Amino acid sequence: MRIAHLVAVQAVGLAAVEAYVMPYSHAGNASAGGLTSQNRQKKRSVGKRDDDPSDFSWVKRWAAVGDSYTAGIGSGKPLGNPIMDTPENTNWYCSRYDTAWPVIVNDALGSSVEDFYFVGCSGDRTGGIYNQIKALEGDLDLVMMTAGGNDLCLAKLIEKCVLVPSGDSSCDNVIKTAQANMESILKDNMKQLMAALDEKMNDDGIVIYNGYAQFFNTESEACANQAWTYATLWPGNSGLTISRRQIFNDFVVQINNIIRSVVEETAANTAYKWKIGYSNWDPWVYDGVQGQMCDPDGTGDYPDKDQPDLQFFKPDTQVSGDDADADPKRRWEEYGPLAEKRRAAIADVERRNLETELYNSLLFNSVNPRAEVKHRLDRRGMPSPPKCPGDTDDDIQPKSIGLPDWVGKNFHPNELGHYTIASFALQTLVDTRAAVLDMEPPSCEIADKFTCWQTTGSKQYAAAKQLNEDYKDFCDKQVKRPTGATDGWKFSHKYHEGTPDETEFTVKVAAPSTNFDRKECNDKMWAVINNCDGNDPQNPLNFKFGGEFVHGDYTYTVSPQKKKRHWPVPKETGGACKGWWHGWWSSYVMWGYGWAGHDHGQQTLLSDLKKTTGCIGGGVTLWRFKYFDEPDENGMEWQADFNTPIWVRQRCFNNNKVQRAAGGFTGGCGGND
Repeated sequence: MRIAHLVAVQAVGLAAVEAYVMPYSHAGNASAGGLTSQNRQKKRSVGKRDDDPSDFSWVKRWAAVGDSYTAGIGSGKPLGNPIMDTPENTNWYCSRYDTAWPVIVNDALGSSVEDFYFVGCSGDRTGGIYNQIKALEGDLDLVMMTAGGNDLCLAKLIEKCVLVPSGDSSCDNVIKTAQANMESILKDNMKQLMAALDEKMNDDGIVIYNGYAQFFNTESEACANQAWTYATLWPGNSGLTISRRQIFNDFVVQINNIIRSVVEETAANTAYKWKIGYSNWDPWVYDGVQGQMCDPDGTGDYPDKDQPDLQFFKPDTQVSGDDADADPKRRWEEYGPLAEKRRAAIADVERRNLETELYNSLLFNSVNPRAEVKHRLDRRGMPSPPKCPGDTDDDIQPKSIGLPDWVGKNFHPNELGHYTIASFALQTLVDTRAAVLDMEPPSCEIADKFTCWQTTGSKQYAAAKQLNEDYKDFCDKQVKRPTGATDGWKFSHKYHEGTPDETEFTVKVAAPSTNFDRKECNDKMWAVINNCDGNDPQNPLNFKFGGEFVHGDYTYTVSPQKKKRHWPVPKETGGACKGWWHGWWSSYVMWGYGWAGHDHGQQTLLSDLKKTTGCIGGGVTLWRFKYFDEPDENGMEWQADFNTPIWVRQRCFNNNKVQRAAGGFTGGCGGND
């Protein structure tokens, strides 16, 4: 499971147990008879049976191993029941569900599947997953897996940093230590899983290793007070700041990088006769759909009508009865189904000292964590126990406090998330099968997708002249690939911030990128700006609403930011002007809309005031300019105040000479100057 919500589930006590092998027929029922952990003596080769990588009929025997992301906790209906659980049937104990991605994949593989081993177990670390693999009968055509997130001992960290934030210093110190030791703990353990799989795979078989997904949207601070945070064990989630969410997202990026490196090293190992592929569904969650928690466009409810593509479970905020309209904080503190457990949990966690426990753990406190891991691997011949707080010397599994799945499923993929994982896993399977067959993977010609924001009902627009200057600066000078980006990446830049013409330009890349093409960027940005809004008789001033151009792996976006502007779009510039005589000087107030919308009047109105010295006859003083948060009752978007020499109103302002020079119009200028 993804780091952030993996450990959050551990913090609320998701059951974590050793997995036993559970065989299934294609129909999903338990096969007759038990399995042994001994491999068959003779491996049969899958062979090159056809020339269609998307034909899955070669898959006769396959297994899904891993943690709660594989088990699918909460996704659909639970498999089995506590009465029927045995050492050979651990469906209930491991929180396996019927809409987990392995079940979806199994249905897609088709009727050729003879044996399906669904053994992923919620809470399993790599030590438990190693045992899952060792217990499998060999001669496997396919293995799919999600593994590694539970090895980081981060349950307590999430508890203190997110669920019960109790101080930045303690949290940040533990984060730093966890980051420093991540590769030491994870990579060697993952490589042990690959070695264990080698004993079980057919020659020309395939292993698909699924990555994790970044859980948090980091665009807005509007998250901590959303209703769902009050439905957890620890309400009032003030720890979900943008910076802290980004830290946990970075953990996901790091673990995915480690998984990718293990996959690459495994693929390059000529001793392994099977193929391996890395399935990365992360970009879909933040780029393909609005799939993350804390998305600014969501209401914060769960389920959320404004965020139907959310990929993860959150605490349910739907309450019926007399309390349905109550303040969410009071509603969940006083009436929520976890009220008693929440109060007990808060009292309990306040007695703990996270930092002491974690720093006393073996790997985090070791002078040389890598050497400690190697020592344990040499001694055990299996993944090293991460020695999380509370573990005994040989524990490979965390302890459970036995909370039910309706609590434990939070911070895990929901049904949509599991369909996403299954889709990416199947596509990776097709690509990897093509490598087995020594052929190019099939591909679809991706059609460009062009969306104009005006057609979606947007009322946000900006001046064409500025946008057509800004996109060139953005593409030619500003865009740069973020340091360390290995998968998808995004770069954004805002122009004219705090003005009506404020606009954000964005380039997003959905896959490992080739060199960024600045000429293509210029072409696509020009198209977004000028092909969406042009020759419209209802828009004679040619304001631009922006849009989005998806071209292959690249998405080019132009998004005006000001939500409250003069509406309908003005067909001509407008404004008002007043000037008063004060003896030795005159003072003026000018208002406007549809012009001077990007630079606080500096290069528009003020520069033209100074250029018309022949009209004014002297300097402009005490210049003040402000934009309104929203148009006033007359539709005005800004106001300028300034002083001039006396007796210039008629020849400079009442005839609109200065206003027209600045690109605007006020219909004259009242007053007594």
